[in-house]
Amino acid sequence: MRYLIKNALIEGKYKANVLIEKGKIRSISDRELEVEEAEVIKADGLWLLPGLVDLHVHSRVPGGEHKEDFKTLTEAALNGGYTHIVCMPNTDPPVDTPEMISYLYTITKNLPVNIFFTGTITKRREGNEIVEIGLMKKAGAVGFTDDGNWVKRADVMLNACIYARKFDAMLISHAEEPTLSKGYANYDKIMLKHGLKFRLPISEEIAVYRDCRLSELTNCHIHIAHVSSAGSVEIIKKFKEKGARVSAEITPHHLIFSTENIDPYDPIFRCNPPIRDEENRKKLVEALKDGVIDVVATDHAPHAYYEKERPIMEALPGIEGLETAFSSLYTHFVLRGMLSLSTLLDVMSYNPGRMLGVDNSIREGNHANFFLFDPKVKWKVKKEDILSKSKNNPFIGRELTGRVVAVFSKGKFLRR
Repeated sequence: MRYLIKNALIEGKYKANVLIEKGKIRSISDRELEVEEAEVIKADGLWLLPGLVDLHVHSRVPGGEHKEDFKTLTEAALNGGYTHIVCMPNTDPPVDTPEMISYLYTITKNLPVNIFFTGTITKRREGNEIVEIGLMKKAGAVGFTDDGNWVKRADVMLNACIYARKFDAMLISHAEEPTLSKGYANYDKIMLKHGLKFRLPISEEIAVYRDCRLSELTNCHIHIAHVSSAGSVEIIKKFKEKGARVSAEITPHHLIFSTENIDPYDPIFRCNPPIRDEENRKKLVEALKDGVIDVVATDHAPHAYYEKERPIMEALPGIEGLETAFSSLYTHFVLRGMLSLSTLLDVMSYNPGRMLGVDNSIREGNHANFFLFDPKVKWKVKKEDILSKSKNNPFIGRELTGRVVAVFSKGKFLRR
Protein backbone atom coordinates (compact mmCIF):
# COMPACT_ATOMS: atom_id res chain seq x y z
CA MET A 1 0.00 0.00 0.00
CA ARG A 2 1.20 3.48 -0.87
CA TYR A 3 0.38 6.63 1.07
CA LEU A 4 1.07 10.19 -0.01
CA ILE A 5 1.06 12.77 2.78
CA LYS A 6 0.69 16.24 1.31
CA ASN A 7 1.86 19.55 2.77
CA ALA A 8 2.92 18.34 6.22
CA LEU A 9 5.34 20.42 8.30
CA ILE A 10 8.26 18.09 9.04
CA GLU A 11 9.06 18.43 12.77
CA GLY A 12 7.10 21.68 12.59
CA LYS A 13 9.84 23.29 10.48
CA TYR A 14 9.39 22.94 6.72
CA LYS A 15 6.59 21.88 4.41
CA ALA A 16 6.99 18.71 2.40
CA ASN A 17 5.19 15.88 0.68
CA VAL A 18 6.02 12.39 1.99
CA LEU A 19 5.58 9.12 0.10
CA ILE A 20 5.23 5.91 2.10
CA GLU A 21 5.71 2.66 0.20
CA LYS A 22 5.95 -0.86 1.61
CA GLY A 23 6.08 0.55 5.12
CA LYS A 24 9.06 2.82 4.50
CA ILE A 25 9.59 6.49 3.74
CA ARG A 26 10.27 6.41 0.01
CA SER A 27 10.51 10.14 -0.69
CA ILE A 28 10.41 13.52 1.09
CA SER A 29 10.12 16.49 -1.25
CA ASP A 30 9.02 20.11 -1.25
CA ARG A 31 7.83 19.52 -4.81
CA GLU A 32 4.59 17.93 -5.97
CA LEU A 33 4.94 14.14 -6.16
CA GLU A 34 3.16 12.32 -8.95
CA VAL A 35 2.22 8.92 -7.58
CA GLU A 36 -0.20 6.37 -8.96
CA GLU A 37 -2.50 4.26 -6.76
CA ALA A 38 -1.65 6.00 -3.50
CA GLU A 39 -3.99 6.97 -0.69
CA VAL A 40 -3.66 10.73 -0.29
CA ILE A 41 -3.60 12.20 3.20
CA LYS A 42 -4.02 15.97 3.25
CA ALA A 43 -1.93 17.38 6.07
CA ASP A 44 -2.29 21.14 5.62
CA GLY A 45 -1.53 22.80 8.96
CA LEU A 46 -0.38 19.53 10.54
CA TRP A 47 3.05 18.67 11.87
CA LEU A 48 4.71 15.37 10.97
CA LEU A 49 6.66 14.28 14.07
CA PRO A 50 8.78 11.21 14.89
CA GLY A 51 6.96 8.45 16.75
CA LEU A 52 7.28 8.75 20.50
CA VAL A 53 9.25 6.19 22.53
CA ASP A 54 8.30 5.39 26.13
CA LEU A 55 10.83 3.55 28.27
CA HIS A 56 8.46 3.03 31.20
CA VAL A 57 5.00 1.52 30.71
CA HIS A 58 2.97 -0.94 32.78
CA SER A 59 1.09 -3.43 30.65
CA ARG A 60 -0.55 -5.36 33.55
CA VAL A 61 -0.09 -8.59 31.55
CA PRO A 62 -0.03 -11.20 32.99
CA GLY A 63 -2.27 -11.08 36.03
CA GLY A 64 -3.82 -7.62 35.83
CA GLU A 65 -5.75 -7.70 32.58
CA HIS A 66 -8.75 -6.06 34.28
CA LYS A 67 -6.61 -2.89 34.40
CA GLU A 68 -4.99 -3.11 30.96
CA ASP A 69 -4.38 -5.72 28.29
CA PHE A 70 -2.15 -5.50 25.25
CA LYS A 71 -4.99 -4.48 22.94
CA THR A 72 -6.03 -1.49 25.03
CA LEU A 73 -2.40 -0.66 25.82
CA THR A 74 -1.52 -0.35 22.12
CA GLU A 75 -4.69 1.65 21.45
CA ALA A 76 -3.70 4.06 24.22
CA ALA A 77 -0.14 4.29 22.90
CA LEU A 78 -1.26 5.12 19.37
CA ASN A 79 -3.76 7.62 20.74
CA GLY A 80 -0.82 9.51 22.23
CA GLY A 81 1.56 9.24 19.26
CA TYR A 82 3.71 6.39 20.61
CA THR A 83 5.16 3.84 18.21
CA HIS A 84 7.57 2.13 20.65
CA ILE A 85 6.95 1.26 24.31
CA VAL A 86 8.88 -0.66 26.97
CA CYS A 87 6.89 -2.73 29.48
CA MET A 88 7.90 -3.14 33.11
CA PRO A 89 8.12 -6.65 34.65
CA ASN A 90 6.23 -6.12 37.93
CA THR A 91 3.30 -8.25 36.81
CA ASP A 92 1.69 -11.27 38.48
CA PRO A 93 3.70 -13.43 38.11
CA PRO A 94 6.69 -11.15 37.49
CA VAL A 95 8.78 -11.43 34.34
CA ASP A 96 11.84 -13.18 35.77
CA THR A 97 12.67 -15.98 33.30
CA PRO A 98 13.81 -16.17 29.66
CA GLU A 99 10.72 -18.25 28.88
CA MET A 100 8.44 -15.44 30.09
CA ILE A 101 10.27 -12.90 27.93
CA SER A 102 9.96 -15.14 24.87
CA TYR A 103 6.27 -15.74 25.55
CA LEU A 104 5.50 -12.02 25.80
CA TYR A 105 7.22 -11.29 22.49
CA THR A 106 5.33 -14.16 20.86
CA ILE A 107 1.89 -12.86 21.87
CA THR A 108 2.65 -9.23 20.98
CA LYS A 109 4.59 -9.54 17.71
CA ASN A 110 1.55 -8.81 15.52
CA LEU A 111 0.32 -5.80 17.49
CA PRO A 112 0.49 -2.41 15.74
CA VAL A 113 2.96 -0.88 18.22
CA ASN A 114 6.59 -1.95 18.72
CA ILE A 115 6.57 -3.42 22.23
CA PHE A 116 9.74 -4.23 24.19
CA PHE A 117 10.02 -6.01 27.52
CA THR A 118 12.21 -5.74 30.58
CA GLY A 119 12.92 -8.48 33.08
CA THR A 120 13.26 -8.28 36.83
CA ILE A 121 16.66 -7.82 38.45
CA THR A 122 15.91 -10.39 41.15
CA LYS A 123 13.77 -13.50 41.20
CA ARG A 124 10.15 -12.73 42.13
CA ARG A 125 11.28 -9.12 42.76
CA GLU A 126 12.25 -10.18 46.28
CA GLY A 127 15.68 -8.54 46.19
CA ASN A 128 17.72 -11.59 47.17
CA GLU A 129 18.83 -13.57 44.09
CA ILE A 130 19.53 -12.14 40.65
CA VAL A 131 17.89 -13.55 37.53
CA GLU A 132 19.62 -15.13 34.51
CA ILE A 133 20.54 -11.78 32.97
CA GLY A 134 22.45 -13.20 30.00
CA LEU A 135 19.76 -15.67 28.96
CA MET A 136 16.99 -13.12 29.43
CA LYS A 137 18.79 -10.53 27.34
CA LYS A 138 19.30 -13.15 24.64
CA ALA A 139 15.53 -13.77 24.76
CA GLY A 140 14.93 -10.05 24.13
CA ALA A 141 14.95 -8.24 27.48
CA VAL A 142 16.00 -4.61 26.85
CA GLY A 143 16.65 -3.91 30.52
CA PHE A 144 16.21 -5.22 34.04
CA THR A 145 14.32 -3.67 36.93
CA ASP A 146 12.47 -4.60 40.10
CA ASP A 147 10.26 -1.59 39.37
CA GLY A 148 8.01 -0.82 42.29
CA ASN A 149 10.79 -2.13 44.53
CA TRP A 150 14.33 -0.90 45.05
CA VAL A 151 16.97 -3.63 45.35
CA LYS A 152 17.73 -2.86 48.99
CA ARG A 153 20.62 -5.29 49.45
CA ALA A 154 23.74 -3.56 48.13
CA ASP A 155 25.59 -6.85 47.67
CA VAL A 156 22.82 -8.17 45.41
CA MET A 157 22.74 -4.96 43.37
CA LEU A 158 26.54 -5.01 43.03
CA ASN A 159 26.37 -8.58 41.76
CA ALA A 160 23.64 -7.57 39.31
CA CYS A 161 25.77 -4.67 38.05
CA ILE A 162 28.76 -6.95 37.44
CA TYR A 163 26.67 -9.43 35.46
CA ALA A 164 24.75 -6.74 33.59
CA ARG A 165 28.01 -5.07 32.54
CA LYS A 166 29.28 -8.40 31.20
CA PHE A 167 26.23 -8.64 28.94
CA ASP A 168 26.02 -4.87 28.27
CA ALA A 169 22.55 -4.82 29.82
CA MET A 170 20.82 -1.79 31.34
CA LEU A 171 19.56 -1.84 34.92
CA ILE A 172 16.62 0.44 35.76
CA SER A 173 16.40 1.61 39.34
CA HIS A 174 13.16 2.46 41.14
CA ALA A 175 15.21 4.57 43.51
CA GLU A 176 13.39 4.84 46.85
CA GLU A 177 14.92 3.57 50.09
CA PRO A 178 11.96 1.62 51.54
CA THR A 179 12.24 2.53 55.24
CA LEU A 180 11.92 6.23 54.31
CA SER A 181 9.19 5.79 51.70
CA LYS A 182 6.28 4.18 53.50
CA GLY A 183 3.89 7.12 53.05
CA TYR A 184 2.39 8.79 50.00
CA ALA A 185 2.91 12.58 50.33
CA ASN A 186 5.85 14.88 49.75
CA TYR A 187 7.45 16.38 52.84
CA ASP A 188 6.82 20.13 52.51
CA LYS A 189 5.03 22.94 54.32
CA ILE A 190 1.82 22.45 52.35
CA MET A 191 1.54 18.73 53.04
CA LEU A 192 2.60 19.18 56.68
CA LYS A 193 -0.63 21.11 57.32
CA HIS A 194 -2.68 18.07 56.26
CA GLY A 195 -0.96 15.57 58.53
CA LEU A 196 -0.40 13.03 55.76
CA LYS A 197 2.11 10.18 55.77
CA PHE A 198 5.30 11.21 54.01
CA ARG A 199 7.48 9.79 51.28
CA LEU A 200 10.60 11.88 51.80
CA PRO A 201 12.85 13.17 48.99
CA ILE A 202 15.86 11.84 50.88
CA SER A 203 14.55 8.30 50.35
CA GLU A 204 15.08 8.83 46.63
CA GLU A 205 18.38 10.65 47.00
CA ILE A 206 19.98 7.91 49.14
CA ALA A 207 18.98 5.28 46.60
CA VAL A 208 20.10 7.37 43.64
CA TYR A 209 23.52 7.97 45.21
CA ARG A 210 24.14 4.29 45.93
CA ASP A 211 23.16 3.18 42.44
CA CYS A 212 25.13 5.93 40.72
CA ARG A 213 28.16 4.93 42.79
CA LEU A 214 27.71 1.28 41.78
CA SER A 215 27.46 2.36 38.15
CA GLU A 216 30.72 4.29 38.49
CA LEU A 217 32.41 1.33 40.19
CA THR A 218 31.30 -1.37 37.73
CA ASN A 219 30.80 0.67 34.53
CA CYS A 220 27.28 -0.73 34.34
CA HIS A 221 24.58 1.38 32.69
CA ILE A 222 22.05 2.30 35.38
CA HIS A 223 18.94 4.21 34.40
CA ILE A 224 17.16 6.10 37.19
CA ALA A 225 13.40 5.89 36.79
CA HIS A 226 10.94 8.74 37.49
CA VAL A 227 13.28 11.28 39.12
CA SER A 228 11.32 13.64 41.38
CA SER A 229 13.85 15.38 43.63
CA ALA A 230 16.20 18.29 43.00
CA GLY A 231 18.69 16.54 45.25
CA SER A 232 18.63 13.50 42.96
CA VAL A 233 19.30 15.77 39.98
CA GLU A 234 22.45 17.11 41.62
CA ILE A 235 23.70 13.61 42.38
CA ILE A 236 23.04 12.40 38.81
CA LYS A 237 24.73 15.49 37.38
CA LYS A 238 27.90 14.95 39.43
CA PHE A 239 28.19 11.29 38.49
CA LYS A 240 27.60 12.08 34.81
CA GLU A 241 30.37 14.67 34.96
CA LYS A 242 32.66 11.97 36.35
CA GLY A 243 31.82 9.71 33.41
CA ALA A 244 29.51 7.22 35.10
CA ARG A 245 27.12 5.40 32.74
CA VAL A 246 24.02 6.89 34.31
CA SER A 247 20.85 8.07 32.57
CA ALA A 248 17.58 9.33 34.00
CA GLU A 249 13.93 9.85 33.17
CA ILE A 250 11.10 12.06 34.39
CA THR A 251 7.34 11.84 34.04
CA PRO A 252 4.97 14.49 32.66
CA HIS A 253 3.11 14.62 35.98
CA HIS A 254 6.26 15.44 37.94
CA LEU A 255 7.10 18.19 35.45
CA ILE A 256 3.65 19.80 35.42
CA PHE A 257 2.13 19.33 38.87
CA SER A 258 3.32 20.35 42.33
CA THR A 259 1.81 20.33 45.80
CA GLU A 260 0.82 23.94 45.16
CA ASN A 261 -1.63 23.04 42.37
CA ILE A 262 -3.13 19.68 43.38
CA ASP A 263 -5.72 18.58 45.91
CA PRO A 264 -3.70 16.64 48.52
CA TYR A 265 -6.62 14.29 49.12
CA ASP A 266 -7.31 13.51 45.44
CA PRO A 267 -6.24 9.87 44.87
CA ILE A 268 -5.72 10.53 41.15
CA PHE A 269 -2.46 12.25 42.10
CA ARG A 270 -1.18 9.46 44.33
CA CYS A 271 1.96 8.07 42.71
CA ASN A 272 5.40 6.79 43.66
CA PRO A 273 7.47 8.88 44.02
CA PRO A 274 4.94 11.53 45.05
CA ILE A 275 4.26 14.87 43.42
CA ARG A 276 6.81 17.24 44.98
CA ASP A 277 6.71 20.95 45.87
CA GLU A 278 7.06 23.81 43.39
CA GLU A 279 10.76 24.38 44.09
CA ASN A 280 11.58 20.79 43.20
CA ARG A 281 9.35 20.93 40.11
CA LYS A 282 11.13 23.98 38.71
CA LYS A 283 14.53 22.37 39.19
CA LEU A 284 13.34 19.24 37.41
CA VAL A 285 12.32 21.34 34.40
CA GLU A 286 15.77 22.97 34.34
CA ALA A 287 17.44 19.55 34.56
CA LEU A 288 15.44 18.40 31.53
CA LYS A 289 16.42 21.51 29.57
CA ASP A 290 20.07 21.10 30.55
CA GLY A 291 20.23 17.42 29.58
CA VAL A 292 20.86 16.10 33.09
CA ILE A 293 17.60 14.18 32.70
CA ASP A 294 17.70 12.33 29.40
CA VAL A 295 14.14 11.28 28.64
CA VAL A 296 10.48 11.77 29.48
CA ALA A 297 8.70 8.50 30.29
CA THR A 298 5.07 8.27 31.30
CA ASP A 299 5.24 5.51 33.95
CA HIS A 300 1.81 4.66 32.51
CA ALA A 301 0.18 2.89 35.46
CA PRO A 302 -3.44 1.92 34.76
CA HIS A 303 -5.74 0.93 37.63
CA ALA A 304 -9.36 -0.15 37.85
CA TYR A 305 -11.71 2.54 39.13
CA TYR A 306 -12.33 0.70 42.42
CA GLU A 307 -8.59 0.55 43.07
CA LYS A 308 -8.11 4.28 42.53
CA GLU A 309 -11.36 5.94 43.63
CA ARG A 310 -10.74 5.34 47.31
CA PRO A 311 -9.51 7.44 50.25
CA ILE A 312 -5.97 8.70 49.57
CA MET A 313 -4.39 6.33 52.11
CA GLU A 314 -6.02 3.29 50.47
CA ALA A 315 -5.81 4.16 46.76
CA LEU A 316 -3.22 2.36 44.66
CA PRO A 317 -0.39 4.58 43.40
CA GLY A 318 -0.02 5.35 39.72
CA ILE A 319 -1.17 7.57 36.85
CA GLU A 320 -2.40 6.65 33.36
CA GLY A 321 -0.36 8.82 31.01
CA LEU A 322 0.26 7.62 27.45
CA GLU A 323 -2.58 9.50 25.80
CA THR A 324 -1.97 13.00 27.13
CA ALA A 325 1.81 13.07 27.61
CA PHE A 326 2.85 14.91 24.45
CA SER A 327 -0.11 17.29 24.34
CA SER A 328 0.26 18.20 28.02
CA LEU A 329 3.98 18.98 27.72
CA TYR A 330 3.42 20.86 24.47
CA THR A 331 0.70 22.92 26.18
CA HIS A 332 2.56 23.65 29.41
CA PHE A 333 6.09 24.12 28.12
CA VAL A 334 6.46 24.54 24.34
CA LEU A 335 3.60 27.03 23.94
CA ARG A 336 4.90 29.01 26.92
CA GLY A 337 8.43 29.17 25.52
CA MET A 338 9.91 27.09 28.35
CA LEU A 339 10.99 24.20 26.09
CA SER A 340 11.65 24.12 22.37
CA LEU A 341 9.79 21.62 20.19
CA SER A 342 13.13 20.09 19.21
CA THR A 343 14.02 19.50 22.88
CA LEU A 344 10.64 17.88 23.48
CA LEU A 345 11.19 15.57 20.50
CA ASP A 346 14.68 14.73 21.76
CA VAL A 347 13.47 13.64 25.21
CA MET A 348 10.33 11.86 24.00
CA SER A 349 11.57 10.23 20.78
CA TYR A 350 15.21 10.48 19.79
CA ASN A 351 16.97 10.01 23.15
CA PRO A 352 14.88 7.03 24.35
CA GLY A 353 15.03 5.64 20.81
CA ARG A 354 18.83 5.64 20.90
CA MET A 355 18.74 3.77 24.20
CA LEU A 356 16.70 1.05 22.45
CA GLY A 357 18.65 1.14 19.18
CA VAL A 358 15.61 2.65 17.41
CA ASP A 359 15.86 5.35 14.74
CA ASN A 360 12.55 7.19 14.33
CA SER A 361 14.01 10.12 12.42
CA ILE A 362 12.01 11.40 9.46
CA ARG A 363 14.29 10.53 6.57
CA GLU A 364 14.13 8.54 3.36
CA GLY A 365 14.68 4.82 3.83
CA ASN A 366 13.47 4.70 7.41
CA HIS A 367 10.42 2.77 8.50
CA ALA A 368 7.28 4.89 8.78
CA ASN A 369 7.03 5.45 12.53
CA PHE A 370 5.61 8.93 13.01
CA PHE A 371 2.44 10.85 13.81
CA LEU A 372 0.54 13.85 12.51
CA PHE A 373 -0.14 16.51 15.12
CA ASP A 374 -2.51 19.46 15.02
CA PRO A 375 -0.67 22.18 17.01
CA LYS A 376 -3.60 24.60 17.20
CA VAL A 377 -6.64 22.57 18.16
CA LYS A 378 -7.84 23.00 21.74
CA TRP A 379 -9.58 20.10 23.42
CA LYS A 380 -10.99 19.34 26.81
CA VAL A 381 -9.95 15.85 27.79
CA LYS A 382 -12.91 13.56 28.43
CA LYS A 383 -13.07 10.01 29.74
CA GLU A 384 -14.20 8.80 26.32
CA ASP A 385 -10.99 10.25 24.82
CA ILE A 386 -8.99 7.79 26.91
CA LEU A 387 -8.74 4.42 25.15
CA SER A 388 -6.93 2.73 28.02
CA LYS A 389 -9.11 0.47 30.15
CA SER A 390 -8.23 2.72 33.06
CA LYS A 391 -9.20 6.36 33.43
CA ASN A 392 -6.87 7.45 36.23
CA ASN A 393 -5.58 10.38 34.18
CA PRO A 394 -5.18 13.78 35.91
CA PHE A 395 -5.87 15.71 32.69
CA ILE A 396 -9.46 14.53 32.36
CA GLY A 397 -11.56 17.69 32.58
CA ARG A 398 -8.62 19.95 31.68
CA GLU A 399 -8.06 21.78 28.40
CA LEU A 400 -4.99 21.01 26.30
CA THR A 401 -3.71 22.48 23.06
CA GLY A 402 -2.44 20.24 20.28
CA ARG A 403 -3.63 16.74 19.50
CA VAL A 404 -2.50 13.60 17.70
CA VAL A 405 -4.70 13.14 14.62
CA ALA A 406 -3.02 10.24 12.78
CA VAL A 407 -0.28 7.68 13.38
CA PHE A 408 1.97 5.54 11.22
CA SER A 409 3.46 2.63 13.16
CA LYS A 410 5.38 -0.33 11.74
CA GLY A 411 4.80 1.33 8.38
CA LYS A 412 1.02 1.12 8.62
CA PHE A 413 -1.53 3.94 8.73
CA LEU A 414 -3.43 3.20 11.92
CA ARG A 415 -5.72 6.03 13.00
CA ARG A 416 -6.98 9.45 11.92
